[in-house]
Amino acid sequence: MKINYSGQTDKGRVRKANEDFLAYEKISENEYLFIVADGMGGHQAGDVASKLGTQAFVSAYKSLRGNDDTISETMQQSIKEANTTILAKASADLSKKGMGTTFSAMVISDMKAHIVHVGDSRIYLIRDNRIHKITTDHTFVEKMMEEGRLSEEEARNHPQKNILYMSLGARESFAPVLIEDYEVREGDLFILCSDGLNNMVSDEQILEFSFKHPSPTEMVAALIDQANEQGGTDNITVQAIEIGSKNNSGETEPINIVKRKGAVFALSFIALLIILFIIYLVFK
Repeated sequence: MKINYSGQTDKGRVRKANEDFLAYEKISENEYLFIVADGMGGHQAGDVASKLGTQAFVSAYKSLRGNDDTISETMQQSIKEANTTILAKASADLSKKGMGTTFSAMVISDMKAHIVHVGDSRIYLIRDNRIHKITTDHTFVEKMMEEGRLSEEEARNHPQKNILYMSLGARESFAPVLIEDYEVREGDLFILCSDGLNNMVSDEQILEFSFKHPSPTEMVAALIDQANEQGGTDNITVQAIEIGSKNNSGETEPINIVKRKGAVFALSFIALLIILFIIYLVFK
């Protein structure tokens, strides 16, 4: 399984600090972990929550992965550990009270994706020239849209679109979304991002940029630049994960021009010898 990936975070044009945090790590030869977290809280506690939650999750995941539990079971246990760690920090330090973070983690292993998610950071899949939002935003506006009380356009421009009803570190009891054994195909492109991207850049633009920029590194940089050009009102974090190659070039060996020329010359020489031999037989 060949994976190309890149991640980057930027504080944007308005915020004084960056409260986003990202992580990507190769767990084993065939297992990769990707995380995007967007912190919130007063007194710059948001950056503490996103970093602390991510580090606690990664540490727990790597420690527990050696057990007999499945990847999804390990992710469930790890996000609970991350939640407990944030709550403990907030309880011990009153200046961090009320801090929390969105949290979107994805593990890719054996052409399967496993996702655990809470908040309004997002995971997209670009496949067959179409973009799909895999995760659901845990916002009241998204819930109203699901209930048919708001249109997609109304939801996008709603002044309270980023008010969450679920986040990491908000309470001891919570129910993160878990997606297990999601089929991964050659050529798939996954995008993990904080809302600093999708609030500025539409899904259609994200899809368009995937065509314009062939590598994950170029695409990530271009999307962050575009989000800043269109306002940059929040921190922006983007990860792009490409499975194999979008045009499956990894399955095709490049043509060796020198070898082809040599082969053509050899065939031409053999054909000439055959023609000369036939002429010899005719006029003998």
